[in-house]
Amino acid sequence: MKIYISADFEGVNGIVDRSQCFPGHPEFDHARRLWIDEINAVVEGVIAAGADQVVVNEAHAGMNYLLPERLHPKASFISGYVKLDNQMEGIDPTFDGAVLMGHAKPGSADAVLNHAYVMRDVVEIRLNGESIGELGLNALWAGYFRVPVILVVGDDKFAEEARTLIPGVETAVVKTGLSQFSAHCLPIEAGHRLIQEAAAQAIQRLQSMHPVPLPPEFRMEIDFSLSEVAKLCAFVPGVELIGPRSIAFSAKDYRALQHMRIVCTNLLLGILHAHF
Repeated sequence: MKIYISADFEGVNGIVDRSQCFPGHPEFDHARRLWIDEINAVVEGVIAAGADQVVVNEAHAGMNYLLPERLHPKASFISGYVKLDNQMEGIDPTFDGAVLMGHAKPGSADAVLNHAYVMRDVVEIRLNGESIGELGLNALWAGYFRVPVILVVGDDKFAEEARTLIPGVETAVVKTGLSQFSAHCLPIEAGHRLIQEAAAQAIQRLQSMHPVPLPPEFRMEIDFSLSEVAKLCAFVPGVELIGPRSIAFSAKDYRALQHMRIVCTNLLLGILHAHF
């Protein structure tokens, strides 16, 4: 049995501030250890329940923060940036299930560190007219390869979002959001036990879980905080400017749609790096 893990950072127990999430800040090394320990708890849980192959894809920022010597010895990992399939790099139809570790979409009330791809600067993403975040987009990416999402790990708002999008999914809630930058966190070891138990339960229920169905075609709209980003994205063939800070593009193939999104959000990152 082969299990895929997409491991983002902000949903981890004890992480409540953006400064904890990036190298160069005093708290980053400690936060990174918390993150790796939660990844290991997922790995331990799925292996205990029968998985014999686990692949971890780094899904946060520069995607090169894992410490190989601290990662579970039975897990291989995908590291580095840029990746063709971004937060879902490496997933394919050979996997039996996917685990998503992450955070709620932008604007979710009291969801810890809620955002989409670039905090503060991607205001909203809509897919076929409906607001969507990294969770929904990654679940569809798994569905593209006919892989069910079997477990999500993060705060209570992330779990609520997952249960709406993925009926029957297992959830491991390691913290309860009090605001975008505060949470009531479980004791660390209790959080690890909860994750392991939820991961094992997900494996036991695997046969009853199904991939998220994909619509026949897709239209994505993105609202940025900066008008200049939208203006520059509109130079990309297929991208249209639909407002001073908003763009839209369409595709019949979901992976092609996501590749267009990656181009646009990386343009945003380039502008932020150059001017801020």
